This record gives sequence, structure tokens and C-alpha cells, in this order.
Amino acid sequence: MAKTAVEPIKAGLDLGNGYVKANLNGRVRVFPSIAVKQFNPDAPAVTADGIGSVVNDVINQMDLSFISPLIKSTERRLFGERALKTGKSLEEFDVYARTGKSEVDLSGVLALATIAADRLQDHYEKTGALPDGGVMKVNVDLATALPIQEHKYHMKRYKDAYLNSGQAHIVTFHNFENPVRVEIIFDYVIVINEGESAQYGLMFAKQEMLDMILKEALKSYPNGELDGITGKDLVGAPNTLGIDIGEGTIDWAVFTNRKFNPDASSTLKQGYGIVLESTLSKLIEQGYPYRSRKELSEFLHSKPSALGKMKWNHIKNINESEEDRFAASISSEISKVFDKVAGFIEVIFVFGGGATPLEWSLFGKLQERIAEFGENNLIPIVYLDSAFSRFLNVQGLYQVALRLRPNRKDAAVAAAK
Repeated sequence: MAKTAVEPIKAGLDLGNGYVKANLNGRVRVFPSIAVKQFNPDAPAVTADGIGSVVNDVINQMDLSFISPLIKSTERRLFGERALKTGKSLEEFDVYARTGKSEVDLSGVLALATIAADRLQDHYEKTGALPDGGVMKVNVDLATALPIQEHKYHMKRYKDAYLNSGQAHIVTFHNFENPVRVEIIFDYVIVINEGESAQYGLMFAKQEMLDMILKEALKSYPNGELDGITGKDLVGAPNTLGIDIGEGTIDWAVFTNRKFNPDASSTLKQGYGIVLESTLSKLIEQGYPYRSRKELSEFLHSKPSALGKMKWNHIKNINESEEDRFAASISSEISKVFDKVAGFIEVIFVFGGGATPLEWSLFGKLQERIAEFGENNLIPIVYLDSAFSRFLNVQGLYQVALRLRPNRKDAAVAAAK
């Protein structure tokens, strides 16, 4: 395929079951992995005076339609806060389904919407206007990821759908009096394993993050077990196990001699979303009006008012019971994983959006399980707070995206062949 002369954007997209984490040309975006289909759209278009307010908050305001092999259904969709406030049924990843991310429309919807929103906002910030003729053309070097097991079977088909034989994916904004069309062409695409990408995020960590990683590790080993060890030593260990706790899956990513080991790595088709779904079921039985795990998650992460504290505590207690039950099932799974890798693993990292809420129950259970494989063999468990560890995958993906395009020397050699 002939490569464009237009300067491409570099995109790392982590399409999580709970949140999209995107890094596009160094700008990080985070928003819920949800959409709402509009079967009878009737929202009025924004007038010229309102364009700026829509574009400035584009992720939470956009009304889009798509033409792409990644997306089968043609309905217009709303996103972010606007989608949550419609009161309509949410399109979200099904954490119980056997179908994977690469097999459902939502992956393509979120990926294309993120890129289109970023480009429209970037254009408006630079020009103060919508694109001439209502059309924007965008070229992209993309790095994204799939759960380890899904990657084994669906990576090529998913990658080919993005590449689309060099043809454009069409995203149309219906927010304005005149629709705005964004034509996205993917020049280079790589689909790697979730968990693998997080390890790349660790490998390229800057000193501030290395210091934070060491600080987190020392919290768990306060008696001098890690004396003389630096953050760089931890992330640079050649043989590691990463436990990536997402909302829909847990990936067990093994690196051997600094290379991803697909034979020893695996995916558990359950994630923190199972905890939220179980809590949601119990609350519905008790008459609470929550309709989705996203709505429940937003409530649990909010600070309760004085009047709402009793209700919040009740829901939090139910959720913690489900967390403890789920942590026990994870600790059982690590016995299966560790049976294959205990002989060479030097460090275990626990990270992801579901890491922090489970730490109170999971960390001790993991230590007990690992001790069964030899108490005298210290293997530090570095438990990374979700506040920054949920960005490891996307930062690793962005680093990969930066390295996708051949340099001029490589391109010249390829052209000569």
C-alpha cells in the first residue's frame, strides 16, 4: 500500500471495557466506553453561536454516524456525559459475553469517534472555525490492543478492518447546521496484547514515575527486603508477570528475557465489571433504580453528601462483599499461571483500572499463593494505584505508535527492493 505524504497523527488507543484511554499526538483523553443509539434523532442542530461550546466539550457532546467495515449498524450515536443523561439503554461492552472486543461494533465506534473528535477539536483550536466544505481528511498511525486470548485468534482480521485496503472510514458529526465529515485513513496499524502494552509503558517510564513505582513497592516491603533496589531495577527486570485487571478481562502478561511470552501468557474472561454487575443485580432486587454498571461505578466514585451517606455506605458494603469474593477467584487463578512461570519470574506487577478497588482484599491473597511456591524466594509484588496504572496500556501503545513508521533510511531501502 502506498503511504501518504500527509503528516499522520500518532494514536495509542486503549479501548477498555470501562473507559477509553487515548493518546493522540501527546494529548491524553479519557471517557466512558459507552454510546447510545439514536433510532429517531430529533436533537436540533447547534447554531453558529454554539459551535465553540460543543467543540470545546466534543467528547461529551458529539452526535455521530459511521461508514466503516468496523461497524455494522448505521444508527447515529451519542457519547460521554450526553449519552449517560439520555436515560436510554447504553451500548457498552458485555463483560459476560463470549464475543470479544474485535467482534462488536462498539470497538470501532469508540476508536473512530475518538480520532474524529480529536481532529475536529484540534482544527477548531487552530482556526476558530469548522473545516472548509465540512470535510476533514486524517491519516493515522495506530497502535491498539486486544486481550491476550482474543489477540491469538482475531488480531489479523481486526487489523485488516482498520487498514480497510487503504480506503477511508467516514465519521459524520450531526451536531451542526451543516454536517461535518471526517475521512480517516489508517496508514500503519499494529494490534498488540493487553498487558504487553502496559509493560512497554513501564519500560518507557520517566524518572517521576519510576520513583512512584518504587514508593508503591516499598509500602508493601517496609522491612528492608528491597534495600538497594531502584524503580528502574523493577521495571527493567527481564522476567516479569503483569496482572492487568480491567473491567472485562484480566490479562496475565509474561515477559521472558524482556520479550513478551505468548505461550505463558493468558486471559481470564472476567474483570472488575463482574463485581459491579453482581452488585447491580443485588441492588435491583432491593429496588434501587440503577440501569448500568457505569452508572453504579460513577456513584461509588462520587463523594456522598451528608444526606446520601447512609445509602452510599450500604451500596459500598455490598460492593466490597463482591470484591472479596472476586479477589478469592483471582488468587486461585494465579496458582495456575504461577505453576508455569514461578521458576524464572523476578517481579510481579498488578495494575489496571480494577487494581485499586481490589487491593484491600487481593494483595494479601496473592502473597499467600506465591509463598506456596517457595517462601525463601522473594518475588516482589508491585501493586500500582489505578490512578496512574490505568494509563500504562495507552502510554505503552503510544510509544509503539511513535515507532511504527519506518525512518527515511528504512523507507529508502524498502523502496529500492
